[in-house]
Amino acid sequence: MEDRPRIAITMGDPAGVGPEIIVKTFQDRSIHDCSCPFVVGDATFLREAVSWLAGDLAINPISSPQEASFTPGSVDVLDLENISAAVIPGQPGPSGGKAAVEYIRTAVDLAMGHQVEAVATAPINKKSIHLAGHTWPGHTEMLAEFTDTKDVALMLAGDVLRVVIATTHVPLDAVKELINREQLTTIIRLTHHWLLEHVT
Repeated sequence: MEDRPRIAITMGDPAGVGPEIIVKTFQDRSIHDCSCPFVVGDATFLREAVSWLAGDLAINPISSPQEASFTPGSVDVLDLENISAAVIPGQPGPSGGKAAVEYIRTAVDLAMGHQVEAVATAPINKKSIHLAGHTWPGHTEMLAEFTDTKDVALMLAGDVLRVVIATTHVPLDAVKELINREQLTTIIRLTHHWLLEHVT
């Protein structure tokens, strides 16, 4: 049995830097030493990113994670083929926002179905997400809805320091109106529970 975790990497907004970041990441073949990564996204956009970067990666479209080869020098792509209108690099738009949400939704469904051990997301564009008709302020709230999770918090983690954010996506002068005892208690409880489970 494979010891390396299977990781679904979402492509992010196709008009953004996600395809480029993914190609640069997969050009470092050591990514396969510690994981079995594949992309949930669009094979055409990844091929274009390989071309822009003068790379030599092979793009391998798949229809399920079980078809992935996890071969260094190639990118397995669960190709949703869901970009319905022209996407212009660097310009937010509803087509890119819709596609980015669908990549994340698919990856979350795979994780909830125990087909992957983790999900990593390339950058999304909040304006594109909103133009596509969604109102989430960011990833955290989107993931909470997709997993039917009531209490969530965003944790920034390094080797020795972990910081849990009490408010997200609000101007600094609005923070004082949003912080309250109940919210802080929930954040502290979530953090404590996570640390007990994951930090020894």
